[in-house]
Amino acid sequence: MTTNPKPTAKTERLIVTEIDDETLVYDRARDVASCLNSVAAKVWRRCDGETSVAGIAATVGEDERAVWLALHQLMKSQLLTEAIAIPPDMTTAKSRREIAGRLGLGAAAFVASIVVPTAAHASCRGAGAPCTSGDQCCSGICPPSGIGCFGM
Repeated sequence: MTTNPKPTAKTERLIVTEIDDETLVYDRARDVASCLNSVAAKVWRRCDGETSVAGIAATVGEDERAVWLALHQLMKSQLLTEAIAIPPDMTTAKSRREIAGRLGLGAAAFVASIVVPTAAHASCRGAGAPCTSGDQCCSGICPPSGIGCFGM
């Protein structure tokens, strides 16, 4: 972990879309979608590998503690190229809530991520589900009529 961080945003194999005041980042390599609020998006865009956390805070016009919270969540969502050492007082849930409350940031959920199923998994049926063709079963094997899909 970098101890004097100048974080770098991950940029490869991403699809980035802005929707209102949020930014949706889809990582094609991991099939994970992350939704960044406006603070996290501003911080992520400033992570150029050359700007310090204090510099990012000054550029985006946020308290440095808010930037650390955003970086912590960006790191957990694997949207930075390498892990950075987050100050100890920023890593506990209680501290995050306390700091977020003092900054007026609510629960400080800057980044929300979900795993997105691949097209094959989204369109196939699970074990025991009825199927009429081999394409519907995740296993690719559709049993005789009236029997559900074989286990995956």
